[in-house]
Amino acid sequence: MSVVTAPVVTLPRHQVTTDELLDRITELYEGHPGLAVARRVVRSTTVRARWYTRPLEEQFDDTLPLAERTRRHLEDSLDLAEKAARGALVEAGLTAADIDGLVVLSATGHTMPGLDVFLMERLDLPPSVRRIPVTQVGCGGGVFALVRAMDMVAAHPGATVLVVCADVFSHYLHRGDAGLDGMILKGLFGDAAGACVVRPEAQGPRMELTHSWEYLHPDSRDLVGSRTEGDGLHAYNSPKLRNVIEGTMPRILEWLERVAPPGTDPVPRFVVSHTGGPRILDAIVGGLGCDPAMVDLARDSLRELGNVGSVSVLDVLERTFVKSPAEGDHGLVLAAGPGVSLFAARAVWRPWQ
Repeated sequence: MSVVTAPVVTLPRHQVTTDELLDRITELYEGHPGLAVARRVVRSTTVRARWYTRPLEEQFDDTLPLAERTRRHLEDSLDLAEKAARGALVEAGLTAADIDGLVVLSATGHTMPGLDVFLMERLDLPPSVRRIPVTQVGCGGGVFALVRAMDMVAAHPGATVLVVCADVFSHYLHRGDAGLDGMILKGLFGDAAGACVVRPEAQGPRMELTHSWEYLHPDSRDLVGSRTEGDGLHAYNSPKLRNVIEGTMPRILEWLERVAPPGTDPVPRFVVSHTGGPRILDAIVGGLGCDPAMVDLARDSLRELGNVGSVSVLDVLERTFVKSPAEGDHGLVLAAGPGVSLFAARAVWRPWQ
C-alpha cells in the first residue's frame, strides 16, 4: 500500500477569462463563417477562466518557429514544475535528500534530456534517484504517475517518490486550427503544474492507494491525442470519446468489486476525476451510476482552471484534501488519455493520525 500527501498546484501569472478569450478569438477570426458557432462551443466548456504562462496577446501565434515554441515551453514548464515540486516537499515535511524516486509527466513539448533531468538539477535531488519521465499519456498522466509511484514504492520498500506533472498547452494552441475541434480545445485548455509525494506511510491527512487498474480500449487510438506538424503539436479530440469512456465504466465497477475487502460495499463514496470537459464528466457519472455531486470538485476545477491535462487530477485531489471525505471512506481516482487509455486507483481517506 502507498499513501499520497496533499498535492500542491502552481498556476502561471496570466489569468484569462472566457470573455477575454472570446474577444481575442473574435479579433483573430473576424469574418469566419463558423465564428458564431465557435463562440457558443467555447461558452459550452463551462470554463470561466484559465491561466497562461504568456499574455493573451501572444497566444495563437502561428509565425513562431517550432524551435522557439519548444524553448519557451521547456522554460515555462520547468519554472511551474519546480515551484510545484518544492511546495509538495514542504507539504510532506521532506527535503530533496529524502527523495528516492521521481515520476515526471508532461503531455506537451518534447526535449531531450527531458523535464526530469532539469528538475533533478533545479531541486538538487540525489543523483541516485530512480526516474520515470513520461510524455505520451496526455490527460491520463496524473493517475498514470500516481500508479507508477505506487509501483516504485512496492518494488523498493521504504521508497519515497516525488510525482510532478506540468502541462503548458497554451504553446500549442494554433490559430490555424479553426475547426470546431480546435475551438473547443482553445476554450478548454489552460496551463499548470502540480506535485505530490507518494510513500509507504505518513502521519497527517493522506489518501491511501490500495489497488490500481489500467485499460486500453481496443481500436480507439484515433479518438484523442496529438499530431506533430511543422509548427509543433496539434491536439485532436473526437466526440466519440464520451461513449468510449461511459462504456468502460462498468469494467471499473467490476474491478472495484473484485478488490474490495470482504463485506465492503465496492461502490465508491467519492471520485477524484480528471476534469476532461462537461461531457466527459457526464459520461463518468452515467457510466458509474453515481451521484452527480461526486464530480462537483472536478467541475469546480474545470470552471476555475480549465482542463490542465495531467495536472487536473492533482488539482481535484488537492480540493478533496480540503473538502475531505469521512474517515475510512473509499473512493476512485480516475483519468483517461490517448489510446483511449484509462487509469484508476482505489483510494481510502485517512485524516490526522
